[in-house]
Amino acid sequence: MLVLDLDETLWHGQATGAGIGFALRPCLGEFLYGVAGQYDLAVWTSASEDWMRAGLAAVRAATGFDLAGRAVFLWDRSRCSLRRLEDGDFGWHKPARKFRAGWIRSKYPRTRILALDDLASNYATGYGHLIRIEAWTGAPEDRELRRLARYLASIVHEADLRAVEKRGWASRTPSED
Repeated sequence: MLVLDLDETLWHGQATGAGIGFALRPCLGEFLYGVAGQYDLAVWTSASEDWMRAGLAAVRAATGFDLAGRAVFLWDRSRCSLRRLEDGDFGWHKPARKFRAGWIRSKYPRTRILALDDLASNYATGYGHLIRIEAWTGAPEDRELRRLARYLASIVHEADLRAVEKRGWASRTPSED
């Protein structure tokens, strides 16, 4: 299972005077269609449910891929925990212990769960699950999702995905652009 973060990972969203606008990361449709053939997908965001659903509707409209309909689960901020950050403020955090829920474990052992996020701190308690991707805020030349799809295809058959060294994955996956 591949658990996807949304903001600054798959899209960059902004509240505007006319509502909500979402800029989708380049190659997003290609990425989703490609990895969905190899991994079951899920969503875990620290955004509100309304924001998540609005963005997923934008993804569907632009790519034709219904991530909301295909996801194993859609978790929003209500599934996150608040914790104190290094600067003393509080921030949202995604405790990997939630992957131990019986209904998840029955189909996805911990060794078969990956999480894609731009913030490593979100998975401080489950770093073995994390594939960190650079945050995206709108650069049109970005091709990280295309490279990431190739990397995910290269490790899909590993017995224990948590044991795979994922730090520096982008430097070990050549760009084909």
